[in-house]
Amino acid sequence: MKLSVLAPDHSQDSPHLILGSSSWRLHPQTLDSDTPPGTFEFTCVSYSWGLGRAPNPFHPSYRVSSRTVPAILSVILQRPSCTSIWIDAFCVPSPDRPAERTATLSSMGFIYSRASEVVVVLTSQCLPALQQISLNQKLAPSHLAALESEDWVTRAWTYQEAVNATRLRITCYSAPPGTLIDCSSFLSALGFALNTLLPADRALYPRLNDLEDLLTDCIVARYLDRPALQVMAAMDSRTQTHAEDHFYAMMGAISTEPAVLSSDVVSPCEAFMRLCEKKGDYSFVFSSAGRDTTQKWRPRECEDLPAVLNMTVSGMVSADGRTRQGRLRGRMEGGEVRVEDVVVVKRVDGIGEVQRGFVERWLVGSKPEGFYAGVELERAAFEALREMGFTGLEKWLATECGLFFPQWKVPDGMEVEFVVAVGLQWRLGSPGLARYRERPDNSDTMYVPGVCFGKIDAVDVPITSVCL
Repeated sequence: MKLSVLAPDHSQDSPHLILGSSSWRLHPQTLDSDTPPGTFEFTCVSYSWGLGRAPNPFHPSYRVSSRTVPAILSVILQRPSCTSIWIDAFCVPSPDRPAERTATLSSMGFIYSRASEVVVVLTSQCLPALQQISLNQKLAPSHLAALESEDWVTRAWTYQEAVNATRLRITCYSAPPGTLIDCSSFLSALGFALNTLLPADRALYPRLNDLEDLLTDCIVARYLDRPALQVMAAMDSRTQTHAEDHFYAMMGAISTEPAVLSSDVVSPCEAFMRLCEKKGDYSFVFSSAGRDTTQKWRPRECEDLPAVLNMTVSGMVSADGRTRQGRLRGRMEGGEVRVEDVVVVKRVDGIGEVQRGFVERWLVGSKPEGFYAGVELERAAFEALREMGFTGLEKWLATECGLFFPQWKVPDGMEVEFVVAVGLQWRLGSPGLARYRERPDNSDTMYVPGVCFGKIDAVDVPITSVCL
């Protein structure tokens, strides 16, 4: 793919940007998946645009963030030897080149994964926190408050920019030279500070809890195949200026392959689901979105494709003695999709002692002692799910896997079975699909996504593959 990077160039025959005493211009490069690493090195800049806007010296018709140039200057100050920089405001093709722009936005994971390093530039309010970390000192509540209000933490693009970095470092505007914190050091300081808080105090920093998960994902990303469901959950709490950015960012988080120019125009949501299918990862089916009218198991196109539960998915699980990747693997077979590493269980009159004991212990461990005293088990389980962003119904169904909470109503009197993904696990259970036929003579199978709250590895049924 064609890639433009900023580089020093003192020629006078093209638009330029003055950075300090140097003139920088956009230089075209070719970067493909088979380009040997180190062919040319560049640094990617990750920052939040904010609300301010400024003129664009390369595309006068389109304005950019007023933070763009300060972000570049911050990187140059920390990395004076840096001579090639990729930054979205200048290096993404302008809207008057829609095909090239779409291909670049769809290739963000590839671009950031091929950079020699990614430098995050936070706002100046974070400087005291970064200085504490650089001195190996503990973060104080005032530092946590500043990081909690940092908008970089909640932007859609910054998630994929960070998790794809082969080397992630963090600085901020106005930071003196040498204030460049490695991801692992930042995570260590943040994690220590959060873990010393009481649960009630830690709940005051929901963004920092997400940031801790993000930085952990950055470190383990090269070892695990990140499932689509995990990306969907991580993106649910993030914001973006343009609706399509939500899906471009998710595509960048699950794929480090360059996109190709195409005349096939589909919505960003459809493009994301097709990318998942191409990878053989069907965990996107566990979205709380309604179902497609033709392929009943498939989510319909929507604006954000929210996850059925906002909780980190285990990257690797061990089931029946074998290690499985943390995703719902699948492939198309004659117009149907066959998914693997699932169990198919029936509806029962009530959950057994093992499942009830697991739910009770999980609830007791998640809250202070006595919090759920006098509350019906099923009601307490629903309240716990609702705190984690579950938007479905309290009307639970008992299964061999535990309590199944559906996203929407499963009609009464139906013969229902549950397809539960044992290859995807939360600490409290796994996602699943309730499926049934509306009428005995109706060949169409209906699917309702939901959360199976229970001890999945205690189910005495074979792990198998099924067609949806």
